[in-house]
Amino acid sequence: MESLINIQHFGAKLRSKDGLFTVTLPDLNGGPARVEEFAAPHVQTILLHPKTSLTTDAALLAERHGITTIILDEDGEPTIFLAGTHPSRSLEIWKHQLLLHGTPEGLDFARQWLCIKVQRKLEWMPKLKSYRQDQPEALKIIDDTAASLQDTLARLRSQSLQNVPAAAAELRGIEGNGQKTYLALINSLLPRQYKFDGRSRQPAQDIFNAMLNYGYGILYNWTESALWESGVNPYFGFLHSGERQHKALLYDFIEPYRPWVDRVVFKLCVRKIATLQHAEPHAKGGLWLNAEGRKLLAKAVYEKFRRKLTVSDAETAWTLRTSIAKDAVQFAQRIHRLKALLGTGTNRTQHSISLLAH
Repeated sequence: MESLINIQHFGAKLRSKDGLFTVTLPDLNGGPARVEEFAAPHVQTILLHPKTSLTTDAALLAERHGITTIILDEDGEPTIFLAGTHPSRSLEIWKHQLLLHGTPEGLDFARQWLCIKVQRKLEWMPKLKSYRQDQPEALKIIDDTAASLQDTLARLRSQSLQNVPAAAAELRGIEGNGQKTYLALINSLLPRQYKFDGRSRQPAQDIFNAMLNYGYGILYNWTESALWESGVNPYFGFLHSGERQHKALLYDFIEPYRPWVDRVVFKLCVRKIATLQHAEPHAKGGLWLNAEGRKLLAKAVYEKFRRKLTVSDAETAWTLRTSIAKDAVQFAQRIHRLKALLGTGTNRTQHSISLLAH
C-alpha cells in the first residue's frame, strides 16, 4: 500500500483517471513514457518537485480524499501547501499541534524525545569502553559520563510539566547540562588535532564541529521531509520557540537521531579519516567543509543510516532512516487521536489563535 507519491522525474505529470492517480514519466531519450497508477484511498501525501506538474482533476481527487499535496523548491524544501475548502487530515493534525502547544501533554512529547536522545548516548558507552580496556583514565571518564547521563535521564523523567514555561526551561537546562558532559567525554577521547572548545555553529571553529554541523544538516532535511510526509507541520512545536520562520517541531523531533550522527563524525575523527584538508576557511571566520569533506561525510552518514535498527518487539527490522519516517507517522497518528483529550475549551482555542498570529 502506497502512502506517498513522490514526483521528482523531470517532466513527470500527475493526472487522475477512473478514481486513480496516474503518473506519466517521460523517457528523456525519446522512448515511450512509463505510466504508474496509485489508488487514491491508499495515498496520504503527494510531493511535487520542480519541473513536474499535476492537473486540476488530480488536485480535486487529492482534496476529496484528504490527501496532503506539497510543492517543493529546488533544494527540496517544502514551499507550497495545497489545501482544499474541506479540512484534510494534515489540517486536522496541525490544529491538534496548535492546541497542544503550551500544554503539559505537548511538552511531554518533547520530553520523551529528549529521553530517547539520552538513552541512545548511554547505549554508546559500552562500545566506547570496549576499545579502551587498557586506558584506565578513559574508562573512568566514560563511567563518570554514563552515571551523569543516567542522572540526566532520571531528572528529565521526573520533571513536573504542569507549569509549562518553567518546565520547558527546566527540561532545556537539564538536557543542556547533560550535553556538555557528553561533549566533554567525546573531546577527551579524540586525538589532539581534533580537540574542540564546545559546540560552534555558523561557522564552526574546528574540523569536528564542521563535520557535525554538516551531518546535522543532512539529518534536518531527512527529518523535515518525514514530518511533512506524515502530515505534521514542522513549525508547531512544544519545547523550542514558536516564532515565525522557526521550525520548532523539527528542532524538537530531531533530538533522538542526533547521537547517530555523532557516532559517524566521532569515527571519522578518531580514525583520522577526516582532516583539515577536508575543510576551508569560512568568510565569517572559522571553517566549513569543502567539496571533498562534504562528500566524505555524506557517504558515511548515508552508510550509517542504511543500517538496520534493532527492535526487540518487532519481527522485522528497518533502517535508521526508515525509522525516522515511521516515528513521524506514529506521532501523527497519536496527535490525530487526541480529540477527546484536547477538546475545544476557550483557553486552548485562544492560545492557538495567539500562536497563529505570530
